[in-house]
Amino acid sequence: MNTKRTQQFEFKFPLLIFRTRAFLYFFDKVGSFCLSRLASIIAVIIVPLVAIIALYLVFNSFFVLLSNPDAGEVIRDVGPGAYILLPGVNPLLPFIYGWIAIICAVAIHEVAHGVAARSLGLNVNSSGLLFFLFIPIGAFVEVDEEQLNRSRPTVSSRVLASGVAGNAVSAFLSLLLLLMIVSGLKPIIEGVYVYEVSREMPAEAAGILPGDVITSIDNVKINDIQDLREILNNKSPGDIVSVTVARGEKWKQKLTFKVNLTRDGNRTIMGVTVGNLIITEALKNYQKASLSNMFMYLIPPTLAPSIVPFSDSLAQFYTHWLDPYWHVLANMLYWLWFVNFNVAIFNALPIYPLDGGRIFQITIRSVKWLDKHETKIIIAVTAIMLTVILMSVVIPFIT
Repeated sequence: MNTKRTQQFEFKFPLLIFRTRAFLYFFDKVGSFCLSRLASIIAVIIVPLVAIIALYLVFNSFFVLLSNPDAGEVIRDVGPGAYILLPGVNPLLPFIYGWIAIICAVAIHEVAHGVAARSLGLNVNSSGLLFFLFIPIGAFVEVDEEQLNRSRPTVSSRVLASGVAGNAVSAFLSLLLLLMIVSGLKPIIEGVYVYEVSREMPAEAAGILPGDVITSIDNVKINDIQDLREILNNKSPGDIVSVTVARGEKWKQKLTFKVNLTRDGNRTIMGVTVGNLIITEALKNYQKASLSNMFMYLIPPTLAPSIVPFSDSLAQFYTHWLDPYWHVLANMLYWLWFVNFNVAIFNALPIYPLDGGRIFQITIRSVKWLDKHETKIIIAVTAIMLTVILMSVVIPFIT
């Protein structure tokens, strides 16, 4: 019993590796389905598409950082931890959603490798979990490397491509489900949001509070700041107006206050700092699932909460038939999309020994006039990619 446990656990500070053969039956069973072989063929088609997107993102980000100082400022504000896809280190990744998404993404990636290998007749020696000081950080499937290297290029490529494709498909499905939830959102309220109430001013005396939403003045609907300013411009200091606000949970509480207007320079005011809710505009922009704004879905709700309907800042302004669970579901699906997408594009890059790099090596090896220069090409491409990525990390902090 003790010997068996020693073989299952391996400790290489600070990593703890747990290996097991318990899931080999699962790989055999799923790999025996004819659809598994078909899926690996589709994976070989998907990976080049993902690689193109990955290369575009890497080089586009690099050139944007070189040409646009504002882009670097955003990264500096977030900090270098934003480059690490690890909750607790990356300030943009929520701890619970982030860990669930990472565990799912890594499991999908490795299981896809294992199922593809068994469907194509390759052995899987073991599978397991990887811990960093007892914190789970990944999973792995050990495909027989000797068999993989001896296999035909079409076979080895299908096994290697399956992990990236699994993440890509999972990302797409998560995004699709997320957009289905977002499509069912409806704004609860329209008006202007009160960020601050000035001390010893009419609004404070009347009882208006920060966090209220002004919906009407003298029974005239207020949709934005312009509407509010037009009404106040037509009033004089000393005029008393009826200001209706919404407050409380789901803005169900409607209150009307009598506000005695005052003057500030040439303006008639009531003493509030307000901002447009723009919740309808934010919702419409997010619901437009088109290529023109596809990369909008890569902006985390923790980075730009004012444009993401399910962010903690905006979620309170919408209702959904899935209330009160839609907010949790939307965030979980978003992070599943975000993490799976990032895992897919990173592994699709032509960097050896990533999946994309190994597929690139197999491709080079299969071209007769390139195979003699295989090693030089792989080293050169890997070096270029790593240099661009490293420069993209460093540039914001040196400019």
